[in-house]
Amino acid sequence: MQRVTGAQLDILEVLLNAHSRHVRLHGWEIMKMTRRHGPTVYRALDRFLDAGWVEREWETGHPDGRPRRRFYSLSPTGAAQARHVLRERRPKALQRRPERAPGSAIFPAGEGT
Repeated sequence: MQRVTGAQLDILEVLLNAHSRHVRLHGWEIMKMTRRHGPTVYRALDRFLDAGWVEREWETGHPDGRPRRRFYSLSPTGAAQARHVLRERRPKALQRRPERAPGSAIFPAGEGT
């Protein structure tokens, strides 16, 4: 991956924080935590997927009759790359933990499905 934008750094920071807590996030949660719009978040996630930095999986079943969600998490390579990029571009990001958005729907891997 060549150029990493500010929005992509925000998304990597949120994903790395979730990775360190062994949780996965759905797209809406990433949007709320980064305060970025859907097209920005999903374009970045697609780019990270293409680079092998992010993995995604569909929620199984339809809890409460709502549509299934797609969850995103860093791959092992992606976690290493995110740390590297953030260390270079945002050294303080590795020292702080982003706060969860109110009503957060963060699920540990394997739960919420």
